[in-house]
Amino acid sequence: MPEEFIVIHAEWGRHWSGGTQQVALLLEGLAQRGVNGYLVCQEGSMLAERMQGKVPLKTFNLRGEHDLRAWWDFARWLKVFCERQSSLNHILLVHVHSRRGALPTLFIARRLNLPTVLHWRVAAPIRFPLKFVDAVIAVSDAAAQQVLKSGFAPEKVTVVRSSIDTKFFEPTDGAKELMRSYLGIGGDKFVIAAVGRLVKGKGYDVLLRALSQFPPSDRPILLLAGEGNERQFLENLSAELGVSEEARFLGFQADVRPVLWSADVFVHAPTNFPEGTPNAILEAMAAGLPVIASKVGGIPEVVRDGETGLIVPPNDPKALADAINKLRQDKTLSEKLGKQAQAWAQEHHDTRQLPERVLQVYNQVMVKRL
Repeated sequence: MPEEFIVIHAEWGRHWSGGTQQVALLLEGLAQRGVNGYLVCQEGSMLAERMQGKVPLKTFNLRGEHDLRAWWDFARWLKVFCERQSSLNHILLVHVHSRRGALPTLFIARRLNLPTVLHWRVAAPIRFPLKFVDAVIAVSDAAAQQVLKSGFAPEKVTVVRSSIDTKFFEPTDGAKELMRSYLGIGGDKFVIAAVGRLVKGKGYDVLLRALSQFPPSDRPILLLAGEGNERQFLENLSAELGVSEEARFLGFQADVRPVLWSADVFVHAPTNFPEGTPNAILEAMAAGLPVIASKVGGIPEVVRDGETGLIVPPNDPKALADAINKLRQDKTLSEKLGKQAQAWAQEHHDTRQLPERVLQVYNQVMVKRL
């Protein structure tokens, strides 16, 4: 890319999620390669907080998809920004990262005749027209299939798999014992880790029901890291099921390594949430954990049954409990799956690969536009 190339990254999510983490990693990776980025995001969001001082950013108080005042302010700002950069002979591209606010952002960018890229991170249908989009990046084959179902040209769809800093999650020697001591967990306990937003469809209720199927005297510990509007419901459910003692709600964790490094297995079993490629699974794999997950969205593309983990049917507490018990009883299998999961994450999902693959898409778009 030429030095005068600038990418405007739009991410309107309020909360920290796998998607916002991908945006942060991409911005940092592109900056290291000399690609100028400008972040447009939600005022007061965790992404704005984390990226403050790292990249140029502009925030807007977007109250919802139909907040015309916010969209008017964004359109005016983008128009002035474009005019200023155009006077300097800079070339701009708009990269839209979230479903929230995608259509207005793309429409405004196209009205200003800017090239656009949409990042589709979920295995869910696109419910708005793609005539304002030059290219789509999908995080998994399942997500790409949903894009193609909308009638978008296949040659304009590229799968760029979600990435993480795999080295960051690799446990150090003695990490398991140290982290268990830090979290107050006995060394002989079998520990399940789960990380994610506590929202409907993520399957944490199913996980609690699976936990309740173990006898109280021999029940695993569940470390559940995350926040969301389902937390109170899940805490009440754990009390009803009699697993409050074992199910530990840790809240949002800025650094999930202590949770992962304490665990024997990682569980992510959504019932109907349209997962693209969950970051939480990749982080667990990088930490060397075997993963038990449900066959939803793009999950089976990374959790390969019998190779990097075990796949169970969604919304099936008994099958989930049986899979947990299988890895608990068969330590050889558990270690084998964990090692293979870590190798898979390092080979296919390391963040060093992300900027180069996205740059290829930018180049394709700009070649057609220039």
